[in-house]
Amino acid sequence: MQFSLKPVFIGWITLLVQLPLQLFLTFWAALFFGGITTALLSGFEDDFDAGSFFSGSGFLFFGALAFFGVPLIAFIGKKVNYSRAEYRFFDDHMELEEGFFSVNRKQVRYADIKEITLHQGMLQRTVGLGTVYLATMATGSSPGSNAIQAFGFGNVSASGASIRDIPNPDEAYERIRRIVKPHAA
Repeated sequence: MQFSLKPVFIGWITLLVQLPLQLFLTFWAALFFGGITTALLSGFEDDFDAGSFFSGSGFLFFGALAFFGVPLIAFIGKKVNYSRAEYRFFDDHMELEEGFFSVNRKQVRYADIKEITLHQGMLQRTVGLGTVYLATMATGSSPGSNAIQAFGFGNVSASGASIRDIPNPDEAYERIRRIVKPHAA
């Protein structure tokens, strides 16, 4: 093995990135599950004097559950995923291993790599991180952001690999480029 890289977990970035999904699920859960709860419990309103209590509590309970539960799952999932993730570079191939809910292992031969891309989003740049994407001819999608990745699902796709949230991304990009270049067709 020539070298290995590990992603860096930054909690506040994880929470900030999943905020739109969190807000959507908060309102959806409050309206959907709160509405169902209110409709089901409205039949008991005649039997209980606390019927007015039941009318709004379902909305609040399910909204609060989603508002605090979604970021908690995203935070823990990504933290555990990153603690297990490692990107290993050998003489003729690289291997990645990552995952939380499911473990993903992948091997990419340098001879198959057609393009190496360095991406540093605005939040990544603020903390000195970046993502290096290794694309092959069979790559089915671009190295875009995927909200599900925050929950610990890996980056195994048709082909290629994303080496996410690594420190010193410019240095890592050059190091990877130098090791892959001699194998390029």
